[in-house]
Amino acid sequence: MEENKKAAIEKILLLSKQDTEFNEELRKRLDITPVANSTIIDDERINQIYEYCIERISRNQAEEFYRDFPVPSLVPTLVEDYVRMESFRRKDLFGDFCLALYQQIECITNKICESATLSEITDKMWAYEAYVKSTDGNELDIKERMGSYRIADLIFPFNNKNGISNAVEKSLKSLQNQYAIDKIRIIVYYFGYGAKMRSSDFEGYKEITGLLNDIYQCRNTNHRGNTLTEYETETLNRILPMKSFYYFKFLGVLAQYVDYIKLGSTSIADIAAYAKTLPPKKVEVKGPKVLGKIALKDDGKKRFK
Repeated sequence: MEENKKAAIEKILLLSKQDTEFNEELRKRLDITPVANSTIIDDERINQIYEYCIERISRNQAEEFYRDFPVPSLVPTLVEDYVRMESFRRKDLFGDFCLALYQQIECITNKICESATLSEITDKMWAYEAYVKSTDGNELDIKERMGSYRIADLIFPFNNKNGISNAVEKSLKSLQNQYAIDKIRIIVYYFGYGAKMRSSDFEGYKEITGLLNDIYQCRNTNHRGNTLTEYETETLNRILPMKSFYYFKFLGVLAQYVDYIKLGSTSIADIAAYAKTLPPKKVEVKGPKVLGKIALKDDGKKRFK
């Protein structure tokens, strides 16, 4: 290139650096994207690359989380929900986070409760004792059941407004027709505890089922127009002010629930074999015990009948 041309270019470059208006007009004439817009595009691309990398990490974590899950057909769906859940957590969208988390629990629960084997177990064992006693060496024997607190009392702990125990009414329903939270409690009992809870395990059982119920309630916080019940309002008022804490607490419960399924799946056949040995037994309404009639001495006085 000739020296005079090089000199002209140097002058133009120098003027471009010193005069913003000249710089913009020159870029316009040469059909070059302005510097400011170019920076924005670069920033957007950087953000896209960043999000792509984070999603890739989340996907790898999800695949590792659900590795060896005993229902392989569910894994692709569970992985997608896990990735969505983590994306919502990073964006601090608590309601969406709870929904994506609960959808994993719901997907697992519904599939597990389609099992004919689990249905046969629950139908047979509702009226039997919820707790077992420790044997020598602190081993738990599913046959060594104790107490008067039944499995139906544990799974269905509330009473209806009409005074009829939930334990009686709900034990008559099939497993597939139980409420979602009741199915979750059933899975915790049979998969998590292997139908071998001790009475001392009750607080742990109550804690995890309580947290799973909290997730069940919080999944609705991204819905609009719902009228909350008093219980739902109390739950949200307790959790939302501490949502940063509950992000991780709920993730811990999901991990525990998935672990219950992984570890408990191998013991279901043994529970089913035990249940088949039990004679049929209905869940009866509990009432006051009558020790016997009290005979009143006849003193000849008239009494109202």
